[in-house]
Amino acid sequence: MPEIKSTSLVEKIIYWVATLLMFALMLLAIVNYHTKYEAMSGFFKAFGYPTYIVYPLAYLKLIALIAILTNRYRNLKDIAYGAYYINMIAATYAHILAGDNPLHAYVGLVAVPVSYFLSNRVRGEAKHDAFLLK
Repeated sequence: MPEIKSTSLVEKIIYWVATLLMFALMLLAIVNYHTKYEAMSGFFKAFGYPTYIVYPLAYLKLIALIAILTNRYRNLKDIAYGAYYINMIAATYAHILAGDNPLHAYVGLVAVPVSYFLSNRVRGEAKHDAFLLK
């Protein structure tokens, strides 16, 4: 019989705080990319990124948020966490180069791996694989 892992209340609290911080950062970006497109395009241009990625990045963040929130497909959830972490690295780098305060990116750099590593313990491992027909 498989061993059932016990999850402590502290682990659950840490997971949900990290995950909610990550979701807040994602939602803030999604909303800002749409409601303040001109300002966001200016930031992207100043940071050295092309402006045509603003809308696609917003939609990809929304898809990642849904993949993590639903916890249905194991590999999609892993890809979403990985992509969002890479996005946080790029955001940190861009803000530092621009002389901005990358506090939100630092929060993301901590929140994303904490949420990822506690995800399976707190919510259970996703049962499906999106790329295999099983």
